[in-house]
Amino acid sequence: MKLIIGNGLIKCIVFLFLQATVLGSCTKISKGNKRDARTYFTIDSLDRKIVLPVLFNDSIVSNLAFDSGASLGAFIVDSTFCSAHSSILSNLSPDTIAPYGCAWSVLRMPASMYTIVPTIKVGNSNLIYDKMLVYNWRDYMGGTQSDGLFNIPQNDTVNIWEFNFEHNYMVIHSFQDFIMPKNCILIPFVRGNDKSSLFYVNLPLNIRCADGDTLMLTHTYLVDTGMPQDIALMAQASELSFFSKKKNAVWTQAPSGYYSHHNVNATLFSGIQLDSLRIYIFDQPNQVPCDYLIGLNFLKRFNVFFDMKSQRLGLQPIKNYERVVNPRKKRFHMSSRMNSHGKIIITKIADYEGNYVKESGLLEGDEIIAINEIPIKMISLEEDAELSRQDTLIYDIVRQGKSYKIPVVIDKKEVQGD
Repeated sequence: MKLIIGNGLIKCIVFLFLQATVLGSCTKISKGNKRDARTYFTIDSLDRKIVLPVLFNDSIVSNLAFDSGASLGAFIVDSTFCSAHSSILSNLSPDTIAPYGCAWSVLRMPASMYTIVPTIKVGNSNLIYDKMLVYNWRDYMGGTQSDGLFNIPQNDTVNIWEFNFEHNYMVIHSFQDFIMPKNCILIPFVRGNDKSSLFYVNLPLNIRCADGDTLMLTHTYLVDTGMPQDIALMAQASELSFFSKKKNAVWTQAPSGYYSHHNVNATLFSGIQLDSLRIYIFDQPNQVPCDYLIGLNFLKRFNVFFDMKSQRLGLQPIKNYERVVNPRKKRFHMSSRMNSHGKIIITKIADYEGNYVKESGLLEGDEIIAINEIPIKMISLEEDAELSRQDTLIYDIVRQGKSYKIPVVIDKKEVQGD
């Protein structure tokens, strides 16, 4: 998940400014049993983020999400968590206060930046960050249970961060006593368009669709553990026209509107088979700084190594892959909005087989007057909940000056979740 602070038009990335120049690494690893160095993480099905216990000032335990897609050195703490543990910000004043938001959303909120940061410990590793952002993280992220977010410190240039999805633990290795597994694919980090992140890799990916069509997706990808999807293509990706012709996509509601995905089989590096891979399409405008990303449900097929010493990504294939699914995600059928004349207009109808809204005969551009004889602008929350329980909805619409009543038969057996 990419983080943005300030005016969205400027696209200033959180933590890009005030960068400290540090030689070597300030991540100190205590000696001890290697098993003691492990920090076990959880991945909640609703949040779909890697969440680990992180220690503040050797005494306060927080649960932070690890996000490699955030700016390198990103460290964010929820303001309500800081209020509950007042010693974190004791006698500190923010250096700056500025609008904050993530690249997936247009919403912004005030955030306080501190350049004096408490001591941080993960496992037996002491981490040093040169800045910390504090804001209402839980509210902004829509009810997440985590207390914030962190990425690898900007000053770490020698350690190897292992995320073992086979046994759900993370450990920070010293390069001096660590050897990559023999069956590990090593991929050099490359520089992407986004200069605040180091975790870009070139991947040769050959996919086969359900209809037999094939496509090469050889691109530079941002490695984003904060994004739950497998492979994501943004609005400027050249392959969108290829996927737009497919009528078997699965469309899902999102806070910003919708996204869709295609189930494919893929081959990575001409040898690694990736069955039931999902290619996600985000064709609505956003501020994500790249067109191609790999996310959590791709990375979970491997044990993952961020090698800061050799500047490379290690992927060790594992056998016990299990997709993280959010069961509460709902199918997207259509969207509407009020135009400049105060009329509620259908702006998008998802083009896929089985979309009962499309099959009903409703069209983009129709003006919605009422649903089940309730004026559209007068529907209360209680009435909206009642409408969601109905088997059939009668839409009163106006199309090219003529009035119509169009019944929409709801498919109650439609599979939900993503």
